[in-house]
Amino acid sequence: MTSNYEIIREGNIREYGEGTRHLSFLGRLYTDRTHFIFELLQNAEDARATRIRFELSGDKLEVRHDGRLFDERDVRGICGIDERTKADDLTQIGKFGIGFKSVYAFTRNPEVHSGDEHFRIENFVRPYHAAPKEPGDPWTTLFVFPFDIPELEPAVCHDEIAARLRILSARTLLFLRNLVEIEYVVDDSSGGTYLREVIDRGPARQVTVIGQNFGHEEYETWLAFGRPVAVPDYDDFVSVEIAFRIEQSQGEQAERIIKVDDSPLVVYFPTEKPTRFGFLVQGPYQTTPSRDNVPKSSSWNTTLVEETAVLITNVLGHLKEMGFLTVGSLLALPIRVEDFPKDGMFLPIATAVRAALRNQELLPADDGTYVSARHARLARGADLRRLLSSDLLTSLLKAQENLKWLSGEITHDRAQTRDLHGYLLNHIGVNEIDPEAFAKNLSEDFLAGRDDDWFARFYEFLLEQESLWRKPKYVGQTRGVLRSRPIIRLDDDTLVVPFDSTERPTAYL
Repeated sequence: MTSNYEIIREGNIREYGEGTRHLSFLGRLYTDRTHFIFELLQNAEDARATRIRFELSGDKLEVRHDGRLFDERDVRGICGIDERTKADDLTQIGKFGIGFKSVYAFTRNPEVHSGDEHFRIENFVRPYHAAPKEPGDPWTTLFVFPFDIPELEPAVCHDEIAARLRILSARTLLFLRNLVEIEYVVDDSSGGTYLREVIDRGPARQVTVIGQNFGHEEYETWLAFGRPVAVPDYDDFVSVEIAFRIEQSQGEQAERIIKVDDSPLVVYFPTEKPTRFGFLVQGPYQTTPSRDNVPKSSSWNTTLVEETAVLITNVLGHLKEMGFLTVGSLLALPIRVEDFPKDGMFLPIATAVRAALRNQELLPADDGTYVSARHARLARGADLRRLLSSDLLTSLLKAQENLKWLSGEITHDRAQTRDLHGYLLNHIGVNEIDPEAFAKNLSEDFLAGRDDDWFARFYEFLLEQESLWRKPKYVGQTRGVLRSRPIIRLDDDTLVVPFDSTERPTAYL
């Protein structure tokens, strides 16, 4: 049944007044006025649409989607200002609130055609009956936005909107649940399509977003994890989410997580709030009306950050079980401590990651297993890792619990892992063992338990460590050849190490 537009109009006149100049701010909600495209996507998502189509011509923009039909509540919402309830704010993206009013940056008289509802809106809040227009199969709803602002040339409207549609990107669909396709056409010819495909993958959703945009193709695959959060004073739940980008390794069948450099906070769609993570964080955060800022002081936003901190701890365990927790995936974590100051909004997430790595077996070890930071050591050089197994490392350092070497990929010498190396040393509490530290920890008891094969490797190792030698001196002959022998410092004594691997050091000088 068609809504009574006259009653709604008269009610809005009483609510907002006869004059409407004071509502002209609605066309200036965003610094970038083409942001209204996201508001239309939000409207379609909340209407449970699966597809949306933008058709741009020289004098207007038409938008169609296949979501549920309009009813009177929707008419009142789209013609009102801030009609949402607290529950709507937290459980739905747009709900025809103030966000839809951003279309007034380009139009003065938008039209809506959906089911029995056919109306245009004048003066921001006043609905009038409009001649019916059918959206066409398979669409259920049609918006028409004529470029009729006197001070804004239609060509300017056309070009700005076309530019926004061309840079929309397939990632726009990543965290949506209903929309799987965005299509746009410019001037009945060129355009693009963005698609989303989802499959369940254990505790995660694998989301693939695909874009074909003016001949340019984009393809991204993500692992998305979620955690339900109860809405205060309301019988409903929302979710906080984390998504890691994955790709297939070159020349291999294995998949791997890669760090993303551009990671704004996502409130269903990207905001202007940077997170500094190498992955994406999403949640129904409360934002300013123009969605260009996310207030840290909001208790709801604080709750979402804290719940995300719990989620990231669980996700690290899932990534380990799924075979994705590698040195490369650690680079996506908040390992640059300076990016997360004490007063930073996302510090709880960085703190949770640090605690998890310190206490749980999540760091890739050199033997292919995992180890906690408390039981991990970094080796200065591959020779030490070859010389000392996990058992020997534990014995050398007289540790009460088993120690393991961290993966040899983690080194200060590689630019890719330099930040990770410093993070482990300076903020997680992992100690690094270099040849000097190795020598200082040697003891007669430790050496007495080694076999000939180990001593052969031990001598080879020492021959490469000239920094440990005292000045060589002639001390005798081995097999008839006068030779110098390196001498290694051992605490306050000096250990003579012969070249002949069959001769064991049995005395200290």
